[in-house]
Amino acid sequence: MKRRLLSLTLVLVLLCSLTVPAAAAQSADERLASVTAQVKKTLGLNTEEYTEFYGDLAEEILAPSWYLEWSGEDGSLSISTTEEGKILSYRLYRNSTVSNSGTFAPSFPAGDQDTAKAAAQAFLNKVLTRGESVTMEARVVRLNTTTYRFGGEILLNGLPAGLTYSISVNCEDNAITSFSRDDINGRIMGGIPSSTARTTQQQARTALRGTLALRLEYVLPDNGSKQAVLRYLPEYGDEYYVDATTGKLVNLTELAKEVEETGMAGGATNDATKEESAAEAPEASLSKAEQQGADKLKGVLDRDALDAKTRAISALGLSSYTLSSVDYTVARESNENGDTDVTATLRYGRQVNGTSWRRTVTLDAKTGKLMNVYSSARMPDEPVDRKVDTAAAKDAAIAFLNAQCGTQFGKCDLYDSINALDHDTRISHSFTYAQKVNGYFFPGNMISVGVDTTDGSISSYSNSFDDAVTFDSAVGILTMDQAIDAWLDTYEVQLAYIRVPAAIDYSKPEYKPLMDYGISYLYKLTLGYALNREDYLLGIDAKTGKAVAPDWGTTDEGLSYSDIAGHWAQSKIEKLAQFGVGYTGDKFSPNAVLTQIDLIALLASTEGYTYDASSEDSADNLYNYAYQLGILTKSERNDKAVLTRAATVKLILNAVGYGPVAQLQGIYRTKFVDDRSIPADCYGYVALAQGLGMVAGNNSNRFLPNSNATRAQAAVMLYNLMAR
Repeated sequence: MKRRLLSLTLVLVLLCSLTVPAAAAQSADERLASVTAQVKKTLGLNTEEYTEFYGDLAEEILAPSWYLEWSGEDGSLSISTTEEGKILSYRLYRNSTVSNSGTFAPSFPAGDQDTAKAAAQAFLNKVLTRGESVTMEARVVRLNTTTYRFGGEILLNGLPAGLTYSISVNCEDNAITSFSRDDINGRIMGGIPSSTARTTQQQARTALRGTLALRLEYVLPDNGSKQAVLRYLPEYGDEYYVDATTGKLVNLTELAKEVEETGMAGGATNDATKEESAAEAPEASLSKAEQQGADKLKGVLDRDALDAKTRAISALGLSSYTLSSVDYTVARESNENGDTDVTATLRYGRQVNGTSWRRTVTLDAKTGKLMNVYSSARMPDEPVDRKVDTAAAKDAAIAFLNAQCGTQFGKCDLYDSINALDHDTRISHSFTYAQKVNGYFFPGNMISVGVDTTDGSISSYSNSFDDAVTFDSAVGILTMDQAIDAWLDTYEVQLAYIRVPAAIDYSKPEYKPLMDYGISYLYKLTLGYALNREDYLLGIDAKTGKAVAPDWGTTDEGLSYSDIAGHWAQSKIEKLAQFGVGYTGDKFSPNAVLTQIDLIALLASTEGYTYDASSEDSADNLYNYAYQLGILTKSERNDKAVLTRAATVKLILNAVGYGPVAQLQGIYRTKFVDDRSIPADCYGYVALAQGLGMVAGNNSNRFLPNSNATRAQAAVMLYNLMAR
């Protein structure tokens, strides 16, 4: 499991829906025709097979967007795009023409992942704009999947900017089935800065080192040991970056607070050059369905007309509200008159004593008829009458804990507390105590208590104390400076575009609606250095100085073995292992005789089940899972029974749903020389397995049905069945 620690942005609130009013020169249907033609040109689409087409418009404050949808007998296609035709998402759905075989056999994905990756890159080359490039990573490929999935970052001028994308490719024909991406339009003020840094990476590293903080505490290791060890743990706080031009260390967290607090006083202006205007829209070459879809928007009222209709309804009380956005949605079904309904959703906002009040109104987009109204506001909670101060509450907490768990409490010291009087809405003071050993806290042994501020009663209590825990000595530990250096070494000092909050210049008409909608700042891109790490780490071992990674247990990265090199079944065992099919640990033991539990574990792994023989009750849990899958019944359980080759075939085919067919009598014949030695109850299974290419004879064309099977032979049988 990976965690990206470089956060290039703070939370983007409501910014996905922000844009500039569209040019009044074009009607909605003309705009739809234009953007549709642009999208078709970009992607090279042939849409003649579709018989229905719709276009929904989101007329937002800072940048309009369209949702285009084609549908027909064989499937559908949906695309979201900017007004200029920039593709933001793509979804292709095709009705299946393949009927279910009635079996549930696991199978490998069709096609080739590298070929699918090339198809994904070719699609990205079409939809990425100038200055954009991507990193691409293959996502985990699972059994029975129909798509290969890829994803990564969208780079601007070759640098990270906090933008990501994902793309899926059909396994069989390499058609793109889905794509989605982040975009900066409508979120970022200004353009993309130069990618040239004046500050060196080493200078940034030195500055960023000072932002790191650790605390030294006892923790229990992940290996189940009851002996706590000392570890330097990270103190995550404010976000920082180093401006690559000035070399200045910037506190992003504090900057966001300042900008939000100043609100309308901010004077950030958009002095960066805007992106080049889009090329002239191509001549509309719309299919019959697309032209009909565009016609559905004919006659809709524009933004100003809808706003006027709404404000004319005085009872709505919108005189002090500002319109922020308008969404047009086309009904997918005709009304009773055979016409197409189009609704318009108008969003209004205003500020009342620092609180954003919002009102949403839905109208018929063609007539202006009122359909729906919804209002919301984030109001502060009323303060309560709190009589008990912190000191009195602490005394009450201590008295309670001494009475309830005095011995354990005596080993503790105050670890954390919350003074309710510092918070308008808290009713209880809270105190957290943790065991202290050799001068260091062990939060694993923790006692927490809450005290009601109105009457001094105990409002909460929890105790996670484990008296069985022992503690490693505190001798030979690293200094804090040494630990900080070790922790810094786990990061990359990465040059990237940082999203920096910037106050909005409300003197610009296009930004005025944001004020009344409660948005006090947007973002601008700044070239800077920040700390980045792909993997999540727990801290630094206080004695060795090594970084400590969490034990996530099983992963989706497949299995690997140290004892199959050169084995005749190596390639097929490795192919199964790539998809997590096999056994835990680093040894496969390919030549070991196959027991029933071995085969059950192998079959269960095709469903993602991991069997750990060292774990208590693991065998029972495995068999219970096998019963649920229908692999065998409770009466058939015999963990250590050695399976013959014929019995192995029978169990595998029963597991994947071929049992009823295999049990038919008098219709099967095998081509094996030792045909007559196949047990009667297994004969149909072996014949079917031969027909499926699951098994083959030896050099003498003997199947050897009554010979003991090996783990390698079982793996190959399963592989052949999955790869058929």
